[in-house]
Amino acid sequence: MGSWVAPTAYLLGAGWFFAACIIAGVLVGRWADRATGLEPVFTLIGIILGLAVALAGGFRMLQQFMKNLGNGTSEKS
Repeated sequence: MGSWVAPTAYLLGAGWFFAACIIAGVLVGRWADRATGLEPVFTLIGIILGLAVALAGGFRMLQQFMKNLGNGTSEKS
């Protein structure tokens, strides 16, 4: 296979991580809104927290990816 497979798989995993964090924040926020009756409050908090976790974790993942890319470890065929 080509040398593009490993970087593509890694970035695809990072994309799934971003999506999962944001969706989980929305779902937990919606659940908390229904439980408390404060309709948009917890959904907005969940979105913000999901984005914060996605950005922090995604930054760490991409930082490691760039480090591996610079070392040439992700370019094995």
